[in-house]
Amino acid sequence: MPNFNQSQQDWAKACRRLGLDVNFKRGKGSHILISNPKSGRKFTVQKNLYNIANLKIYKKLLEWGFSEKEINKALK
Repeated sequence: MPNFNQSQQDWAKACRRLGLDVNFKRGKGSHILISNPKSGRKFTVQKNLYNIANLKIYKKLLEWGFSEKEINKALK
């Protein structure tokens, strides 16, 4: 697992590359809404991310069935 230093924009790009929907208008305030069109699952990503928040996003993507390799490639 990488050392996390990703921003909200980094995660938005990575999620799009993984085929997830990214919606900047549906999240509350500065949050964005990430949704999985296959399962209907959703989560929000806050603007200011710290290591623990990045880890939670990473684990959520693993939960949704993406491999570490896929996630790491999408983050590059």
